[in-house]
Amino acid sequence: MTKSTLLTILLSSSAMELVAQTKLSGKIFDKDGQPLKGATASLLSLPDSALVAQADAAKDGSFLLQATKNGDYVIRYSSVGYATVLSKSYTLSGAEQTATPLFLQALAYTMETVNVIGKQASVRQYADKMVVDVEGSVLAEGNNVLELLEKTPGLVSDGKGNFSIQGRAGANVRINGREMFVSGEQLASILRGLQASEVSKLELISNPSAREDASGTAGIINIVTRRNGKRGFGGDAFVRAGQGRKFYGGFGGGLHYKVNDLDLYVQGNTSYDRSKSHNLTERSFFNQGSLSSFQQQHESKQLDDASFHSVRAGAKYEFSDGGILDGSVHWMKGNYKPYAAIEMDTWDYPANILTERALSNNRFDETFKNWTFNINYINKYEGEDHFLKFNFDFAPHGNDYNNRFETNKFNLQTNTKSVTGRTNVQDLSNTTYSGRLDYSKPITDSSKIELGWKGTYFYIKNDVINTILDQGQWLRDDATSNRFQYTQHIEAVYAIYSGKYKRIEYQAGLRGEYTFIDANQVTLNKKTDQSYFDLFPSGSLLYHLNDKNTLRTSFSSRIERPGDHDINVFRIYEDAYSYNEGNPDLKPEKSYITEIGHGYQNKLFTTLGISYGRDMINWIVRQGDRVGENLSRPENIGRYLNYSASVMYNQTLRSWWTASHYVNAFYNNYSGQIDEVNLDSRGSSWTANSRHSFQFKYGLRTEIALYHRSGITTGPSRTDKRYGLDLAAEKKMFGDHGMIKLAANGLLRNGNPRLVSEYGDLKVFNSDFPDNRKVLLSLSYRFGK
Repeated sequence: MTKSTLLTILLSSSAMELVAQTKLSGKIFDKDGQPLKGATASLLSLPDSALVAQADAAKDGSFLLQATKNGDYVIRYSSVGYATVLSKSYTLSGAEQTATPLFLQALAYTMETVNVIGKQASVRQYADKMVVDVEGSVLAEGNNVLELLEKTPGLVSDGKGNFSIQGRAGANVRINGREMFVSGEQLASILRGLQASEVSKLELISNPSAREDASGTAGIINIVTRRNGKRGFGGDAFVRAGQGRKFYGGFGGGLHYKVNDLDLYVQGNTSYDRSKSHNLTERSFFNQGSLSSFQQQHESKQLDDASFHSVRAGAKYEFSDGGILDGSVHWMKGNYKPYAAIEMDTWDYPANILTERALSNNRFDETFKNWTFNINYINKYEGEDHFLKFNFDFAPHGNDYNNRFETNKFNLQTNTKSVTGRTNVQDLSNTTYSGRLDYSKPITDSSKIELGWKGTYFYIKNDVINTILDQGQWLRDDATSNRFQYTQHIEAVYAIYSGKYKRIEYQAGLRGEYTFIDANQVTLNKKTDQSYFDLFPSGSLLYHLNDKNTLRTSFSSRIERPGDHDINVFRIYEDAYSYNEGNPDLKPEKSYITEIGHGYQNKLFTTLGISYGRDMINWIVRQGDRVGENLSRPENIGRYLNYSASVMYNQTLRSWWTASHYVNAFYNNYSGQIDEVNLDSRGSSWTANSRHSFQFKYGLRTEIALYHRSGITTGPSRTDKRYGLDLAAEKKMFGDHGMIKLAANGLLRNGNPRLVSEYGDLKVFNSDFPDNRKVLLSLSYRFGK
């Protein structure tokens, strides 16, 4: 054989092997049909099971394997916490093939008395956020989202739609990443109507990157709703009933259809709430430092009728080129009809004489409707980090108020009686349009750049008609009736550069936001326009000390712009003695947050933080126009400092017993001058949460949560301690298709949380007795795949 002939044979063989190279692609999911990112697909040759190729699944669960020789092969699927599976055999002969989608099952450990299924920790810490699992929690059953947030580790709620993260006031609340553009009582009403059973998880982002809107001086609370990702057709239905001081309950369900590249779903629920509560409020009015009047108010509240309805529907389609089109609509409606009876006694000082007794009946009728329409499109290029995203939101919202206050006043000095009354009718509507573009492109194998734009247009219209009772006749109160219109337009751009260098992961970002605000007091024929530009830098570092330990640090700057309710000067009455009004001179508040932390495996996380704020907006309660009345009005507080430290520990006590513990200690210091009154309010606080999950055999699981919150200083106010213990259990039925749950909230709880507020000539003490001890039973059933 000549050398040329041998060379020809060798070249021909090599060419045939190159031609024989083939690709085998596929996707890996968990048992619920969710992509299992990071799962490993290994290509093994037959019959020797030698490893030929290996790949990790991408974000969408996809993988790609390549063989250099024709032959028979199998795929070995594996992932931490899941059972390893071998596929059927595939004969590769040069053409690209697609493997059958594979669904991995969570590992199950069988013991004599328990059956434990691997489950992620209920509270998890990441480099940029803390995530609280709600969908996998039995304790979520029976709570609305407002109650859920009040018990969430790291959060503090005042029950009126205002939240703090690690002691820092001013958290921005979002649903599925979308800002609500409502606050205070409006936001509280929406969160009461949204059930915790509709929520998948909570994301507490204390130091957001430049990718996120800069609003929210304490960071972001993102409420992620549930979405069934299972393949095929199926659905679920549930009914629940509970008892507190009064009966409450609800029902609902959903349908889903997922086949090939199309995913459709619809979910809805209705809930009804009844409750009874009472509180005690004491107000001390001073004149040049001496007590001049004292007021004691007993209020009994009864929620005669509250109904909330929610419907969510959506569709998603995955194109063959990797693009994804996703659209959704969410409708919510709520009606809230409480009734309050108030007894008020007034003493004159220094004589200590009871001078007046007042009996009030307050009737409220409040309704809200909220729509959210959303369209998303993502175009994926080569690689997971190379994409273009488009998002558009349209969200109209409306509130209607029809409240009536009637008071009989008895002058005990002259033995005379007078009757006063007031009605407050509001038609409030706001509309939000928002669009954004996000682009990400790798620069090198270890770095990428992100660019983005977002435009938001927000318009609100508020018409208020107030009447007063005068000698038996209801007359329009022109001094408080008004029309108010408010427009806010924000244009934002951002750039982020991130990458890896050896053991260091880094990110640096800059966001610019141009703000246009137009406030129109139509009744007064007065317009106020503002426009300003702000830059918001952010950055983070993550250092891997070794396989078990990491260090992280982050920095961000944030802003909170005055909203329509903050600057509307006309008064809104809460009852015959309490009212609030806006402040048109408010400036936006700004804050700067720095954190440093350490992580040990996925078990122990510690975080230290410091936050500085200026021109912080805080609602201050002060003496009203007359003695016995109190006015709430927002003001800019000069300076704010917050020091915080937190520890989170995920613990496996037994194979059937897991726990998550969270402790947060912080110190708040407010200082400045308001209306020539010096404010120097400071105090240390701590919160603690401990959640325990027990998994027994026969599909029985129980959870216990304990929480404690010490007194907390916010502006001139300080709340007293609150604590509680909740217990819940669930049992699978009907071959894992059915579920029965029993939840008891407030088994051990602080029945009268208190608040003290002191500013200028008014000191207020409040002790509340809410209806927060409840028992709930729910039944659910899943059908289809």
